[in-house]
Parts: sequence; C-alpha cells; structure tokens
Amino acid sequence: MKIRLPILLLAVLCQPVGAERLDDSLSTQQQFDLELNWKHSGNTDQLNERQLNALTAEARYVEIRLNTAPYVGQQGSIFLSLPIDIRGSGDSTALRMSWETNGLFSSGSISAGNRAKVFEGEITEPVMTDVFSLTFDIDARQVYNTLRFQPVFEIETF
Repeated sequence: MKIRLPILLLAVLCQPVGAERLDDSLSTQQQFDLELNWKHSGNTDQLNERQLNALTAEARYVEIRLNTAPYVGQQGSIFLSLPIDIRGSGDSTALRMSWETNGLFSSGSISAGNRAKVFEGEITEPVMTDVFSLTFDIDARQVYNTLRFQPVFEIETF
C-alpha cells in the first residue's frame, strides 16, 4: 500500500496542466482491423532479435475530426497521445505510432505513454479536420493478444 501512493502521486504530477481532452467522435472511423506484416524480410540471418520480431501495419486515409467549438478564437496547442498501457501488449515499448497528414496538423510519431504536438496556433473552426496516414511499428515479442488502445487528442489554450 505504501508503494502505490508515491506512484499515484507521480502519475498525477505528470499529467499536463491545463490539458483538456478533445472529442473526436465525429471522426469517420473509430476502429481498425490492421494487417500485420513483417518489417524485414529476406536474409533474416543478418537481423538482431528486435529486427527479427519487428511488425508493421498501416491505416491510410484516416479522417480525424476534432470538436474544437469551445475554443474558437483562442490560441492553443493540440496534442496526440497514446496510453501507457496497451491492451494485448506486455510492454509499453512494444508499440510506436507515426503519421503523416494533409497539412492542417503536423506529422510525427509517438510511443505508448507519450504525446506529440500536432497543432499550434489559433483555433478558427468549430471542427478541425485532417486526414492521417498511420503507421504502427510493433515488437512481436511483446504482443500476446489483439492490441487495443485509443489515441487521445488533448488541447491546451494560452
């Protein structure tokens, strides 16, 4: 019991101050069935263990719509984050997600438990929309079931 209190306090202290979760329920697709492929093929005897177990999957043309109506006219930063606990994975380092966009949001990448800035500037529209092409890099050694997770968009205004 004594060990949990400092960990919980640390988790609370690590939460971004002033960040609010954005509603992305207007996005066209909420779940994906992805086809996993080996990242490296051929000449596998030259690969280290991590490379040998590297999987990749892609979700192309994913339309993301964020309800930013409460923030129109304000300056802000929008972040994309992944939870630290990915269901179906034994380790938070097992998943890395990268993306390219059509330009409203920034391209980038993150691993579980982290967040990345995808937008900074004035919020001018009640619904901000962009198309993401997602790539998932997965360590097969750490996956024991179907991966389930929900990326989260957050906003900080200033």
